[in-house]
Amino acid sequence: MSPFPKSPNLQLSEKLFLRKSWQSHQLRQHSSQSANGLTEQSANLTTRRNEFFRSRDSCSTAIASTARLSQSYPEIKFADYPTSAGSTSAGLKIKLQGRLSRSDKPYPGSPSFYADSYRLAGLKQGQQLHIQLKSLWFDAYLELLDAHTNRIISVNDNATVRGTNSSLTFTVKPGKDYLIRVSSAYPGEMGRYRLSLNNFPDSVGRFNFSYGYGLIDAAAAVARAAGQKPFKAVQNLGGSNWGLDLVKAPEAWAKGHAGQNVTVAVLDTGVDINHPDLKSNIWKNQGEIPNNRLDDDCNGFIDDVHGWNFAGRDSNDVRDFYGHGTHISGTIAATRNRFGVTGVAYAAKIMPIRVIDSEEDNFFRKFDANVAAGIRYAVQNGAKVISMSLGNYPGDPAMLRTRLALKYARRAGVVAVMASGNERESFGATQPIEPALLGVKHLGIGVGAIDVRRKVADFSTPAGQRPLAFFVAPGVRVRSTVPGGAYETDWSGTSMATPHVAGVVALMLSANPSLTPNEIEQILIETAQSSGITVP
Repeated sequence: MSPFPKSPNLQLSEKLFLRKSWQSHQLRQHSSQSANGLTEQSANLTTRRNEFFRSRDSCSTAIASTARLSQSYPEIKFADYPTSAGSTSAGLKIKLQGRLSRSDKPYPGSPSFYADSYRLAGLKQGQQLHIQLKSLWFDAYLELLDAHTNRIISVNDNATVRGTNSSLTFTVKPGKDYLIRVSSAYPGEMGRYRLSLNNFPDSVGRFNFSYGYGLIDAAAAVARAAGQKPFKAVQNLGGSNWGLDLVKAPEAWAKGHAGQNVTVAVLDTGVDINHPDLKSNIWKNQGEIPNNRLDDDCNGFIDDVHGWNFAGRDSNDVRDFYGHGTHISGTIAATRNRFGVTGVAYAAKIMPIRVIDSEEDNFFRKFDANVAAGIRYAVQNGAKVISMSLGNYPGDPAMLRTRLALKYARRAGVVAVMASGNERESFGATQPIEPALLGVKHLGIGVGAIDVRRKVADFSTPAGQRPLAFFVAPGVRVRSTVPGGAYETDWSGTSMATPHVAGVVALMLSANPSLTPNEIEQILIETAQSSGITVP
């Protein structure tokens, strides 16, 4: 698929490749690409207007609710809407109706746009709120503002790539008061709308709505896999190696576990197999003779010496023209040497499988077929871990072929690690995109992103309400390999977090090759750390 859009105030871009573009965007470009293509939707959110308008002093609206009114804005008072449990802490659902009309005071300097604003009252710190705006009359445009400063906190134009409704998800901060503003994406639009607010529980047991079971811990997980006590802490590497320090990979290395004899398949845009930091760790099909145009090992693929290209015209060409797959590969298994970067499992092998291309994967069915074929190829050719920093678009059909392929991988004992998506801010996402969402059916691991301070990234799509094997890992400004023998630091996204977890799984399998996917996930759940994690 493609990258996920972000709200305009998000300063970090990210690279989580979905279908034909990334779920990520490079910080240096200050662009965010939309969840389904190489063009970025979040950039377009703001250009539909010439400016972000300041909040009005008053508004006019028709409200079908029992909410009390303040002097300046209709007030949605949460105490007026008790939950079935008699509490506003979980399960709250509020539905309102309104109408944009010429009687609404237009924004200063832009008389062609109309808006209604609501003050949220009675919120509690830590609440997870999901707001939806739907209209059959106009292209909905939803904003969340600081009620004291009128500063825009978040904005959304489309809840799905193909839709015209909007949604936002946010966590209530201490001492904050909020306004929500309803308007249209295009000038002159008017009509009826429905506004709904849902309050999700922050946690179900140890499982947190935003970050699942917490930060992956290689020191504890690999030790448990090896039947040993948690490994002792070692000195941090520091600098751009902060991600390795955060997941505690050096502690596993100190005990001799570095991903030996484990192959990790990278389903992505391809890999620069000649990169100085990767070439010694690129998987090679020992049963295939290069360039003889024969299927020497009878696996159904001719000359698949270094993987396969399911997305492009040349099936043997696994080169990476976009950088995404090479960046992922470096985080997993860049060689440990005196230059460049070091991968989490620096002794593992990378199996390049190209499933994303600039032209061939523009349609959902093609994307689903490519990913499913890539999974099956990985399993049939000896991969023990599959890293997938990709996913479908919001509003797309279920990835049925990919689901069947993941079931096949699970039965074969192969672990799938999948990015949750970068749609929390841009689409108001409340659960991972597929295939990561298939973790609820025990078909793999979902991964969100945190920064160096253990703060969940604004863009990181949350774990949701249904428990699954979901963890967070470093995914903001991650340094890794890119094509041409180079390195880049300004990559952010759940795409960058996913290979950290895939690398830790490779470390576990190097310590205990007999582990099943169920056992690996259970160990990760029991050893993950939630202390110190904060939510935006």
